[in-house]
Amino acid sequence: MSCLLHIQDWYRKHIRNSFTIHKEKIKYLSKIVAATDSKVVMSSSWRGGFWNVPYEEKTDDQKLLTDLLNKYNIEVIDITPKSSDGRRDKEILSWLSKHQNEVDNFVILDDECFDLECFKDTHLVQTSSVKKGKLIMCPWFKNRGLKRKHMRRAIWILNNKDLIDLPAHN
Repeated sequence: MSCLLHIQDWYRKHIRNSFTIHKEKIKYLSKIVAATDSKVVMSSSWRGGFWNVPYEEKTDDQKLLTDLLNKYNIEVIDITPKSSDGRRDKEILSWLSKHQNEVDNFVILDDECFDLECFKDTHLVQTSSVKKGKLIMCPWFKNRGLKRKHMRRAIWILNNKDLIDLPAHN
C-alpha cells in the first residue's frame, strides 16, 4: 500500500501538475485572438466538461480555465462534435463543413498531432516537440504547450493565408 501511495504522490507531483492551466499560455491565446479577430472552437478533451456545464459544477481546473478565458476576453463559441472513432481530424472537418460560410480561415493549436496529419502543412501549429519524426508524448516534458513562437505562427497563418480546400479524410 505504501508503494501505491508513493506512485499517487509521484503522479500528483509530476504528471497531474503538468496538465494544469498555465496563465502565460492563455495570454498567448488571447494575443492570437486579439491580433486576428478570431473566435475559439474547442476540440480538446476538455470540451465535454467545459461546454454547457454550470460554473458551480465545474472542476477546479475547469473553473480556472473559465476564469482565465473570461479575464482575457477569449470567447469559446462552440465545440467540435464527437466522431464515432474519436478521430479529431474528422471532428474538426465536420465542424468546418457545417460552418463553412462563417469561416474564412482557421488554425489548430495542439500538442498531439497523430490524427491531425491532414492539417500538418497548412493549419496545424504543433505545440510539442518532435524528435526524428516522432512526437514526444511525456506530459512532463518541458517543451509542451503554447509558446511565443507558436503564437507568432498562428497569427501569421490566420492573417496571411486564405482558406484552402479542406483536406480529405478517410
